[in-house]
Order: sequence, then structure tokens, then C-alpha cells
Amino acid sequence: MSRRRTDTSEEQIRHQVKAELRKRMRSVRGALPVSACETRSAEIAKRVVGLEGFESAKTILAFSSIRCEVRTQAIMQAAWTAGKQVALPRVVENDLHLHRIGVDTELVEGAFGVPEPPEEAPRISTETVDFAIVPALAVDLRGYRIGYGGGYYDRLLPLLKNAQSCALAFDFQLIAEVPELPIDIPVDIVVTDQRVFEAT
Repeated sequence: MSRRRTDTSEEQIRHQVKAELRKRMRSVRGALPVSACETRSAEIAKRVVGLEGFESAKTILAFSSIRCEVRTQAIMQAAWTAGKQVALPRVVENDLHLHRIGVDTELVEGAFGVPEPPEEAPRISTETVDFAIVPALAVDLRGYRIGYGGGYYDRLLPLLKNAQSCALAFDFQLIAEVPELPIDIPVDIVVTDQRVFEAT
């Protein structure tokens, strides 16, 4: 068997395992009571705003929380209070465009039902982001994460040349090893409701 065929076969297996992990973790996270989600999210927010990368950043990229994701509103509020710029992504075809938002910006329902900035919100360059917060369904100690399968953040992260990237997850979303693919990009740091660690 050729090396190429072996590599392709292994990638197919990794794709399948990732899909199974994605499905399982969505189910587990979906069973989390709202009160627990809020409490654990508050712990994560406290850890994030205490990070050196967050404190020194002038522009923060966040994400809009949906369903049982880690709540990010407190993090964005802390950024505004500290005089930082806050940006959210907007899905445009296969990419994420970044738009600055303020406390009073009214978000609109975007792709996949995720609240996102309106098209007329000021767009910002990826190079102006200093600290990027990204979602994760599962994440490992190396910083590899499982998202929703669209690959949006794996395409975005290499463009954030000046940013420290930070995945947010509840502690039960940590797994031993994400079956990463060549297109997967690890984050720099992971924050859960119980710990903070730099990817290794």
C-alpha cells in the first residue's frame, strides 16, 4: 500500500472519530443545566480577564455564545470597561469577517443561528487583534480543538498574526487527544472553569 493511500485512510479515520466526538460532546454539554452553565462561565470569565494577554490587549476578538456554550458577555463587558475594542466574527461564505461592536450594537441572526454584527458595523483587520477568544466543543492539552466542523476558525487563526489565541471550554470538555488533521490549527492557551494552561 502506498504512503499516500495510508495517509488518506488515516485522515478518514480521524474525520470519523472527530465527528463522533463532536456529536457526543454536543450531547454532554447540552445536558448541562443553565444555572451550571452560568456559574462555570463566570469562573472562566474571571480567569480570562486576569490573563496578561487579555490585560495588555487593545483589541479583543470574542464570539457570540449559543445554546450551552461558555458565556462571553462578561468578558466583553470587562473589555469595554477597560477601554478595549471588541470585535465579533461575521460569516461571509466560507470565511469570518471581523467587525467592531460596542455595548449598544444590535446583533443580527447570522449563519447557523449565531448572533453576529450587522454588515454595516466597522470592519477591522485581522492584524489588529491582540487577543482572540475562540469556542470549542472539545480541546486537548496541545491546544487542538474540535469545533462545529466548518473549519472557520482554523482558517482564521493563521491570519491573526499578532494575537494570542485562547479557547474557552468547560472542564469536562477537555479530552486526552484531539485527532487533529493537517488543516487544524492549535490555540495558544486554554481556559476552563477549573484551570488555565498554555498549549504544549
